[in-house]
Amino acid sequence: MSIISDSYMGMFLPSDVSKRVSEFLAGNLDFPFVKRDEIVGVFFLFGKKFGIKSNLDIVSVKDLARRSIDQIKREILLSKKITKSNIELVKENYQRRVLQIYVEFQDSPSFSESEINERITRDPSILISCYSQHIAYYDQKCFFEIFDPLKNNQIDKKLHNLLLGRMVMVSYNCEKPEMLPFNTLTPFLEWISIN
Repeated sequence: MSIISDSYMGMFLPSDVSKRVSEFLAGNLDFPFVKRDEIVGVFFLFGKKFGIKSNLDIVSVKDLARRSIDQIKREILLSKKITKSNIELVKENYQRRVLQIYVEFQDSPSFSESEINERITRDPSILISCYSQHIAYYDQKCFFEIFDPLKNNQIDKKLHNLLLGRMVMVSYNCEKPEMLPFNTLTPFLEWISIN
C-alpha cells in the first residue's frame, strides 16, 4: 500500500470544528466561523494502518508532507481574495464539494445520512479550505512541524495501536511553535485519544 493511500488528514482545533462546518453548510453560521483569536490546528497522519517501516517510507512521507504544505500555502494565497463582498463564494465552494461527496455515495448500496454528514465534515478538501481561508481572512501566519515515526516514549501506551511507528505533521495558525500555549503535539494527542 502506498503512503498516500495510507494517510489521513484532519482538523483537531477548534475541537468542535466539524459541528461548525456542518452549521455553516446548513446556513446557521456565517463565515468566518472561527474567531481571530482561536487556535486552529490541522494534522496529517502518515502510515495510518501500516506504519512507516523503512527509510524509503520516511522519504516518501516527507515528500508528501512538502506537497501538502505547498497545497495549503497555495490555498492561503488564493483565499486572500476573500472579502466581505464575496464571502458567499466560500459557501459555494464548500457546497460544490458536498455535491461531489453525494455523487460518490450515490453508487453505494447502503449509506445513511449520518455517514454522509460525517464524511462531509471530515473531508480533507473542505478542512484544508477551512484552515487556509481562515488564515487568509485574518492575515495570519502558519507553521508546520513533522515528527519522525513516533516511538514508545513519545506517546501514551493507550495510543500505541494508533500512532506507534506513524509519522505526524501538525500545523497551526501562528508563526512559530513558541507562540502556542502548549507543546505542538499535545492537543493532537488529546484529540485522537477521544476520536
